[in-house]
Amino acid sequence: MRVTNSMIANRVNFNTQSSLSRFLELQTQMSSGRRINKPSDDPIGIIRDLDYRNELSKITQYQENINQADNWIRTYDETIIQSVVNNVNKAKGAAINGADSSYDLGRPALADEVRSAIESLLDLGNSQAEGGRYLFSGFSTDVESFQKQANGFSFEGDNGIINYKIGSNSEIGVNLIGSDVFLGQLSILGEDADLNAALTGSSLLADLHNGQGINQIPGTIMIRDLNLGINTAIDLSLATDIDDVLTQINSDLIANGITNITAQIGDANNTLMFVTTENGLISTTTPLDNINGGSGVDLSIGQIIVTDGAGTNVTVDLSSATTINDVITTFNAEMAAAGIANVTMGLNAASTGFEINDTNGVPLNLSIEETSANECVASQLGIIGDISPTLAGSDLSPTVSFSIEELGGTTAADLGILAEFKGDFVGTDLDPLMLSTTNLSDLKNSMGLTGGEIEIWQGEMSYIIDLDDPTLITVQDLIDEFNNSGLDITASINSTGKGIQIANNDTTRSFTIENVEDSGTAALDLGIYGSSDMIGSFFVLANALEKDDQEAIGELLENFDLALNHVLDYQGIIGAKGLRLESTRSRLVSQELMFTQRLSEVEDADITKLIVDLSTYENNYRSSLMATAKIIQPSLLDFLR
Repeated sequence: MRVTNSMIANRVNFNTQSSLSRFLELQTQMSSGRRINKPSDDPIGIIRDLDYRNELSKITQYQENINQADNWIRTYDETIIQSVVNNVNKAKGAAINGADSSYDLGRPALADEVRSAIESLLDLGNSQAEGGRYLFSGFSTDVESFQKQANGFSFEGDNGIINYKIGSNSEIGVNLIGSDVFLGQLSILGEDADLNAALTGSSLLADLHNGQGINQIPGTIMIRDLNLGINTAIDLSLATDIDDVLTQINSDLIANGITNITAQIGDANNTLMFVTTENGLISTTTPLDNINGGSGVDLSIGQIIVTDGAGTNVTVDLSSATTINDVITTFNAEMAAAGIANVTMGLNAASTGFEINDTNGVPLNLSIEETSANECVASQLGIIGDISPTLAGSDLSPTVSFSIEELGGTTAADLGILAEFKGDFVGTDLDPLMLSTTNLSDLKNSMGLTGGEIEIWQGEMSYIIDLDDPTLITVQDLIDEFNNSGLDITASINSTGKGIQIANNDTTRSFTIENVEDSGTAALDLGIYGSSDMIGSFFVLANALEKDDQEAIGELLENFDLALNHVLDYQGIIGAKGLRLESTRSRLVSQELMFTQRLSEVEDADITKLIVDLSTYENNYRSSLMATAKIIQPSLLDFLR
């Protein structure tokens, strides 16, 4: 192949241009400091470059979102929530002082403090962020969060949660809903109330012990007359109500000869009780502790002397005796051992004391004496004196003494009557279940409610219930009266089955129940006095302080403990969100540094290498120009063209 001058020139020209182009490219990199200045510089690298820049752009946006979210959080944490806590503590202090009977500085003055705290809470609830946005109104940031009503607040916002995206798969809600913070339910009014439904003859055994009933397997109990030694087994396995129990016990006792004890409902109308009468009767089984009206006998020495005043002196040691039979047995044994025949002790015909008979043809002229002037065993046993030939002891006047025992099972214990007792006996509280059919007059252990008017407030609406209304007869009647009030509430028997509870179904309105002034203590009696939310509690406390009602004030103390815990919970929530923002911000800084470094690795030039390469290509270009000048000699024609 023939290489022409033209071909040589073209090749030299091409190489020179390439060298110049590479030199200029290196100069551009040197001036910009970037390895990639246009897509063609590195098509694959530019894709990675765009990915890294996109991630950095997202991080910047997340950081901006975190800053905005942090402004919300700091406003709540550093200003609003702590101020709410301070106001709750102020009201709690007023309640503590107001409930103290020794406080004499004037409760109305404390009411002014609480009213001031209410205004402060209204301002805090209507707090605004930059731009005039209401912080507690949800999405409705242009709507004032709360309106003050006659006896509480009403929430005017919505439940919208404002979320900020702070990561590719992470959001954080920054706002608090005002109804949750200020009107959140602290408790249900009456949920722990105990109206003490009375025990009646028709009370079912299954409803005792708050509906847990009693064990009737095998259902047999034993009642023992400890003085007469009479045991009566009573089968209660088929009893269904209290009347059945009382009838069975009393009929079985009478049938078995025990007539000085009667089972009945206790005076407090919540227990069974046994009413006893003294009959003065003893038997050989009567404990010595029961005689002399229950004073017993002092047997610390426990000796008596049987003497004829001459040569016969027999000391009878009764110190180990515990029953009437022990005394009789010991006395007769000592007489026989001393060789004194036909002198015996037994019970008198009336079974009220001892009797000692000398049946010898010629009486022995014996008498019973104390061992010393300081002793009183014989007199306490009613046998001091002459046996001529009969010593009729004085009445021992035993106190009635019974025991009630199980014959298998736990029926007696469940009925609250498992015991040994002297005199009348009152069992333990049987806590009958309150039913919807229970008469209001049977509440408070048949003392009934005191009557009077109850005022219910729900936001701007109110309703009054008069407990003296003759149509209110049963618990269900009262529940219906609440539920038909037109307010968004639900009245029912509480979960313990002991009282009535009133639940507020509208969490956007304060809810309070109070006694109408000068109309009794009906709400307190029912255990539903107060408020189920924090703001309502402030209003009720202020009213109670103004009325100088110490009892009502005391009922509110727990509310402010609950309110304080409620607000502190939100303070904890806000604090946790703040920590999450800080943690996320720190993580984004690390990610930003990582992507910036990777971006630099892709697009930034290696300056040290670039300087060397630029110097090399500059020399190459110069050499190329010199070589070209020698190889391609210009002619006249080159200049004429």
